[in-house]
Amino acid sequence: MRIYLVRHADAVAQTPGNPDASRHLSSGGRLSFRETARRLRDAGVRVSRILSSPLVRAVQTADILAEALEYEGEVQPHPRLGPGFDLEGLNELLDSFPEETEIGLVGHEPDIGRIVSRLLALPKGYAMPKGAVAAIALPDAGTRIRGGLEWIQAGDRRIVDPAELL
Repeated sequence: MRIYLVRHADAVAQTPGNPDASRHLSSGGRLSFRETARRLRDAGVRVSRILSSPLVRAVQTADILAEALEYEGEVQPHPRLGPGFDLEGLNELLDSFPEETEIGLVGHEPDIGRIVSRLLALPKGYAMPKGAVAAIALPDAGTRIRGGLEWIQAGDRRIVDPAELL
């Protein structure tokens, strides 16, 4: 199984009239992530399912990803991907979709970075940049506590060597 862990793109700031759950993508965030998503499409990324945190900025990021990848399904908001997403939640979520071979998961920091760090056994941790995508190969079933980095796309930079994350 291959998962694509996506941190939502840049969003507008939280203000008293705009609570965190309602924050939407900034215009720069939309433009930047469209370019990242096109790079993924051009690299041959295909997904059989896209799940997203229910927060607006994550759903918008997932919609851009779906459009660029010409994904034919519906983007599915999933409460597990909201703030607080962890490795246990990842295992439960993936076990809910055992037939999927390539799945996109859109969420938030610090959760996505922590999961990347745990799966790759990074001693110092890794903070996913806004709008970055990590492709990780995982066992198809059971407890997934280790994965193999395929690449991380952060803007126009592609990281393929886990040593670059240390």
